[in-house]
Amino acid sequence: MAQQRIGRIQWGDLTFGPGSRYHVTAIEGLDDLPDIRSDDMERPGQHGDYTGPDYTGPRVIQLGLGLRGDTPDELRDLTLALRAATQPQRAPAPMQLLDQDTVLYGKIRRRSIPYDAEYLWRTGTAALELYCADPYLYGLEEHSASTTAYSPAAGRTYPLAYSGVAPATNFVFNPSAAVDLSNTANYGANMTRTVYTAEAWHGDTSILHTHSGATIAGTSWSIAPQPGGTTISIGAWVKPLTGTYTRGNLAWRSGTATLQTVSLTPQPAGVWSRVTATYTLAPGETCDNIGLSFEPTAAGATWLADAAMASPAPVLPSYGDGSMTGYGWAWSGAANASASVRTITGTGRAYGSAGESGRLSVTNNGSADAYPVLRLDGPVANPAVEQVNTGAGITLDATLADGEYVLIDTRTRAVLYMGTSPRRSWVRAGSVWPTLPPGTSTFAYRGSALPGSPGQSSLLTITWRDTSL
Repeated sequence: MAQQRIGRIQWGDLTFGPGSRYHVTAIEGLDDLPDIRSDDMERPGQHGDYTGPDYTGPRVIQLGLGLRGDTPDELRDLTLALRAATQPQRAPAPMQLLDQDTVLYGKIRRRSIPYDAEYLWRTGTAALELYCADPYLYGLEEHSASTTAYSPAAGRTYPLAYSGVAPATNFVFNPSAAVDLSNTANYGANMTRTVYTAEAWHGDTSILHTHSGATIAGTSWSIAPQPGGTTISIGAWVKPLTGTYTRGNLAWRSGTATLQTVSLTPQPAGVWSRVTATYTLAPGETCDNIGLSFEPTAAGATWLADAAMASPAPVLPSYGDGSMTGYGWAWSGAANASASVRTITGTGRAYGSAGESGRLSVTNNGSADAYPVLRLDGPVANPAVEQVNTGAGITLDATLADGEYVLIDTRTRAVLYMGTSPRRSWVRAGSVWPTLPPGTSTFAYRGSALPGSPGQSSLLTITWRDTSL
C-alpha cells in the first residue's frame, strides 16, 4: 500500500532507504508540478492573453543520501558502488519508490559525493539529480485486461480462464476431439460419430453424433483413472442440430461397466448448452471413462458434443484443456492423450474481466491520462478497437492469421507486427489514438473472422499503468 514516507528506493542494483547503507535524507521534485510549457499569446489592444493548452516539461528529481559504513573501507566501498551505478546513460532507467507504489524513468545527470575529512571516518553524503524527460509518475503494478472480438456473423468465444485464478484439473484425455476421435468411443448403439469442423464450442472441432435408430447413444471419453472416494464433477457442451429427444444421461464408467448415471432433460435446439453432474465414487470403484448420451424420437437425429471435462471438485470449473497454454493450462503428458492441469495461481499482474460481447472495462487509478499498449492476436481481419466513453478508436486494414499479432503503443504511436516490424501504414485514416483518462474506460473490440476459422478467437489485450503528474 502506498504511504507518505519515502521508504525504499530502488535504482538498478542499489536500494536506498530503510534497511540499506544509503539513507534518504531529502527528495525534491517528486510531488512538484514540473515546469509548464504554455502556448499563451498577448491579446493586442486588450487586457490578458490568449491561452492554449498547458503541457509540462521534464521532471527533475533531487535526491539526498547519507552513506553509513562501519569502517572507512566500507564507506569507500559504498562510495564506489554508488559511483558505478550513476554513470551516463543511453536511455532512461526506472527509479522505483517501492513503498510509495511509484516508478519514474530517468537519467542521472548530476552526482555529488563530497569529501569531508572531519566526518569521513564512516559516514558520508551524496546528492543525485535525476532528469526525467517523461514527467509522469507510474504505478509499480502493470495491469492487463483481455477480451475476444465480437463478430455477429461467426459467433463469439470468450477467454475461459486467466492466470491468477485457482488451480484446476481436467481428467479427460481428448476433450475437444482435436484432430481425431482417439481416446473416445461409441457409448451405445445405432449411432455413428465423426469429427465436425464446421462448428465447435471450443477450438476448431467437435463431435457430430448421427442416430440410425431411436436408441440412447453418445460418446465416452477416456480419463485418468480415479480411485474410490474421489468426488468427480463431469460435463460437456452439447448442441442439438436436428430431430427431437426424450432424455439423456451423464455416466461414470469403468471399462464398459456403468458405475453411476444422472438423467438429463432434452437440451434446447440450435444452441450450445453445458450439462454437468457430480458423483463420489464408492470404495473399491475405479472410474476410467465418462459417458454422455441422448435418446432421439426417431432415426436421423443429429447433435454435437464438445469440451468434455471431469474434475475432482464439487462444482465443475470453467472449461480448460492443455491446448490453452496462454491461460495457464498444460497437458500432464502427451497432447490429447493425458489429463490437463492449470497450475498458474498468480503472476504479479492484475487482470480485468474477460468482457462481454467483445467489451471490457479498464480503470486508471491515477490522476492523469495513461497511454495503453494494445495487443491484437489473430485470426482476424480488419480489427477495430473503439473506446466507447470517448469516441476514440483505431482500425487496422490488415489480416492476422492464427499465431500472428500486432502491438500498438498509443504513446509512441508505433504499430509493430509480431512486436518488431513497423506497420504504421495499416492504421486506417480517421483513427483517433485512445488514452485512458482517470477512472474507468470501456473498450469494444470487433473484427471479421477468417474463412475456415469457426467462432471468433481473436484476442485484444490492453496493458497499462496507473498514471499521475
